[in-house]
Amino acid sequence: MPAQDNPPQRDRNPDSGGPPRFGPGGPGPGGFGGMMQPETKVVKQFDKDADGHLNAAERIAAREFLRKERAGGGGRRGFGPPGGPGGLGGPRGKQEPAKPGVKLSPTDVKSFADAPLYDPQTLRTFFLEFANADWEKELEDFHNTDVEVPAKLIVDGKTYHDVGVHFRGMSSYGMIGEGRKRSLNLALDFVHKEQHIGGYRTLNLINAHEDPTYLRPVLFLDIAREYLPAAKANFARVAINGESWGVYNNLQQFNKDFVKEWFGTTQGARWKVRGNPGGQGRLTYLGEDPAVYKSIYTIKTKDDPKVWASFIKMCKVLNETPPDKLEAALSPLLDIDGAIKFIALDNALINNDGYWIRTSDYSIYQDVKGRFHILPADVNETFVKPGGPGFGGGGRGGGRGGLGPGMMLAPQILSQGDKNADEKLTREELGALADVWSNKLDPDKVGTVTQEQFAERLGDIVPAPQGFGPPGGGRGFGPGRFIGPGLFTAVDADKNGSLTRAELRGVFEKWSSDWDADKSGSLSEPELRTGLSAALPPPSFGGPGGGFGGPVGPGGRGSGGPGGPGFGNLPPVKGVELDPLVAANDPNKPLISKLLAVPSLRTRYLGYVRDIAEKWLDWSKLGPTAERYHALIAEDVKADTRKLDSTEDFFKGLVKDIEGSGQGPFGGGTIGLKNFADQRRKYLLEYSETKKTGK
Repeated sequence: MPAQDNPPQRDRNPDSGGPPRFGPGGPGPGGFGGMMQPETKVVKQFDKDADGHLNAAERIAAREFLRKERAGGGGRRGFGPPGGPGGLGGPRGKQEPAKPGVKLSPTDVKSFADAPLYDPQTLRTFFLEFANADWEKELEDFHNTDVEVPAKLIVDGKTYHDVGVHFRGMSSYGMIGEGRKRSLNLALDFVHKEQHIGGYRTLNLINAHEDPTYLRPVLFLDIAREYLPAAKANFARVAINGESWGVYNNLQQFNKDFVKEWFGTTQGARWKVRGNPGGQGRLTYLGEDPAVYKSIYTIKTKDDPKVWASFIKMCKVLNETPPDKLEAALSPLLDIDGAIKFIALDNALINNDGYWIRTSDYSIYQDVKGRFHILPADVNETFVKPGGPGFGGGGRGGGRGGLGPGMMLAPQILSQGDKNADEKLTREELGALADVWSNKLDPDKVGTVTQEQFAERLGDIVPAPQGFGPPGGGRGFGPGRFIGPGLFTAVDADKNGSLTRAELRGVFEKWSSDWDADKSGSLSEPELRTGLSAALPPPSFGGPGGGFGGPVGPGGRGSGGPGGPGFGNLPPVKGVELDPLVAANDPNKPLISKLLAVPSLRTRYLGYVRDIAEKWLDWSKLGPTAERYHALIAEDVKADTRKLDSTEDFFKGLVKDIEGSGQGPFGGGTIGLKNFADQRRKYLLEYSETKKTGK
């Protein structure tokens, strides 16, 4: 069913991959982990001249409003204030100190006016000029709102006025501190509706978060375009107010421009399934009420009831049709071959933001004939060992991923102890907070607290975010259960199994000096988070009685017993040996389990997996492309003073593994691109379903 673009709604396209914005829990669309926090609507309230955007004076008023709202706890703290320095994560290991980049002007760089915007061997420069010197803070203040900050853009000698700019992303924003490279979204048609570069109205400049080589999303999309509609991608240099901010990935936006290129029309309906570690974008049939689906699937075109009805029908047919009748019933509603290619790419190249693990971070397009197409979106965490929230592995291919102790505790400790609201904690503030904790941990004034008491009572001090719990809720599913034992060990200074008020205060005060990296006399949230992540062991998410990330218990998802609910129903994996049929029996992933229940579709899917491995994971073919890209950006990466990983890791990561930093919740290291290709290809080419099942 055709649909027009919905004019008031911009394609803002945050990624995520990573730390959640928790919403309502329980079964259904809230589920495990809840929904990502919706964008805050600000423009309408402060747009006094009713021109559809905020001028300088209107933005000042809006910023002041947002500051007061956040200072009052207005729904933006949770796991760390989105605009706060450092956000959700701390500094990464082997980072080079952030400092101003080299001065750069349009006359210093080569112009590529005749080259396509996404030419893979072109490294063009985007010059942004903001009117405000505090542009970075302004973008922070308006992160996850509907406000665009205007800037002048100069590209290939041509000037574009009133370009709308905002920081994009969730984990790729929240885990990056102030002064570091953060991802940018540029709307050329923000004010001037016909303004574009080479036919493209929106630019996504991505910061290569979790990818020291910068190559992963570009390589993934190169391969994906051989199988189905997927974004174009290359590399770009960015300069802001005359200073180089280094290399970014330049990824095409999923919008009317994309649809026109692949489907020959700008009509049709588009959805974005936003990143969510408690992924609910399963394509499960949830009844006939569109409101239930709207909390999961963000429509980017006109909110047409007929479009939603057709989407719900597709989900119902997918989920409720017997295998022997599914292909015939579903073919008019879904591009089945494209969907099979989508899940084959997801698995073969191990997309840790993908449907196979999180059922989120992908796009949906319904063409003018009413047929749905499932398309890749966020692909920065690819060519890695399987891992991430809800999985046994680490977010960067080793270690333990998910909700680390620093990420859970730091924002709440900061919120409780920061009495002067300066977003930092002094020694005195931490000491005072220790006394407050002691009063709650030892309400009867016994003088000591055991580890069991500590873990039991910690939940009253550091409550779980709303919605953080297994489907249907459950008692005791809070930080105390996971972090309590490790935190107790860290603060039990004399290691005698009991904790006194003096011990707790002494350890807190010691941390205030030990973790004060810049010797400022106070701890920022990134410093606090990094320190906690280093001092505390990873939380225990498995084990008897529940948890997540461990092996699945006998009752499967949502049941207790050994291994707990197994957030994601995923077994342990050795290295890159992720089974192509890992979710073939998972009812929570019907795009995989329902399609692969049809024998002919299962055979076709395994054929695509093998084809990808044979053709595209052969380093003799993939390697030269990767090396060309690497050489194209190498000098700029070396000179980049804002990058998220070291120059050493950039060069090493092409062919060798990068060891874990031991810092932050995702400090487990990254497999080298060549090692991934060689190991994954070998495993997939030797894979036999018969051998796996023992038939």
